[in-house]
Amino acid sequence: MDAKAAARIFHDWASGEGLMAAPVAKVDSTAQQLLLVQPVTDKGKQILRTKQIHAIGFDSADNKLVVFTRQAAPSSKKALALLPDHVDDVEVQYRQGKTTAIGSEPTTPFGTPPYTIRVSPNGSLYTCGSSISAGNARDAGTMGCLVRNAAGEIFGLSNNHVSGSCSFAGVGLPILAPGVIDVAPNGLNPFTIGLHHTSLPLVTGDPGNVDHTANRDSAIFKIVDPARVSSFQGDAYDTPATAGPIAAGMIVEKYGRTTGLTRGRVVSEIFGAHPIQYAAPQYGFSGIVCFEPVFAIVGENTIFSDNGDSGSLITTVDPATGIRSAVGIVVGGMHDGSAPGKRTTIALAIDPVLAGFGLTLVTGHNV
Repeated sequence: MDAKAAARIFHDWASGEGLMAAPVAKVDSTAQQLLLVQPVTDKGKQILRTKQIHAIGFDSADNKLVVFTRQAAPSSKKALALLPDHVDDVEVQYRQGKTTAIGSEPTTPFGTPPYTIRVSPNGSLYTCGSSISAGNARDAGTMGCLVRNAAGEIFGLSNNHVSGSCSFAGVGLPILAPGVIDVAPNGLNPFTIGLHHTSLPLVTGDPGNVDHTANRDSAIFKIVDPARVSSFQGDAYDTPATAGPIAAGMIVEKYGRTTGLTRGRVVSEIFGAHPIQYAAPQYGFSGIVCFEPVFAIVGENTIFSDNGDSGSLITTVDPATGIRSAVGIVVGGMHDGSAPGKRTTIALAIDPVLAGFGLTLVTGHNV
């Protein structure tokens, strides 16, 4: 059986048993299909009812499901023996995954500055993967990459909740580098790196009422002085020229304001609409936004991303060709007691974001 089909059946079974923290999709499995969830025990259902299933991920390549629970996931052999471990021939695994709200103060960078200055013959350049914020917000996120329109104009790309203030930033609002919260004595003097230009949809509401598949959490700002920025990702590698699909099992990297260069693995695509709580305090905004599809990423030996890394560009290197491509953008995270750094990253695919703006990646700029 296809893992995505198995995820739908498991969702429908869990929803019917009252095990979901909140159903994320329409229930339409048949009674015969629901019998494919095995084994089913009363004690197992009670365990999952207590833990609360938050999301169901699927990995088609490895033919498995990843069930994310709000409370610490069952781990003892005794408890796991009581829980469903397969749907037809698709394996079921369990791990914690409670989505954290977006809008809290970003984490202090892990032992490195929140920005990278690249010295070149063209002077001191502010790189991608560095701190930015809306000019009127005590906040900081990450400038993921530079992008270009058909006219050749260059923009910075980040999350809507970082530089677009959850769609409340006015067109032309200055975007600061470093972000306001990262301005400090003896640090880099803040400057206007760009002016807010456009945000893609970030619409609150139940998936039955709004088109949650159009939500992108992305915004662009027009770079004021292209000679002052570089397409290089921190001090690690240049932004790739091409973008491609993101998929479970993929080994990925990102460079971000808080954790710098990290490496991880996409553990699953999450089935159905995934809800995230947003807030923009300066505008009195708070609401739940749902996305589909989203992808869960776990760090390799260390945390993959943390608060303040929002907007980071996620890339992968093809093991056969050695060519790097962009595949995603960091949006948020889930608390996961079993993951390195106790956090799983939530990411969106980059292709729909670029298509939504009608832009292409900028590579080789002031590198």
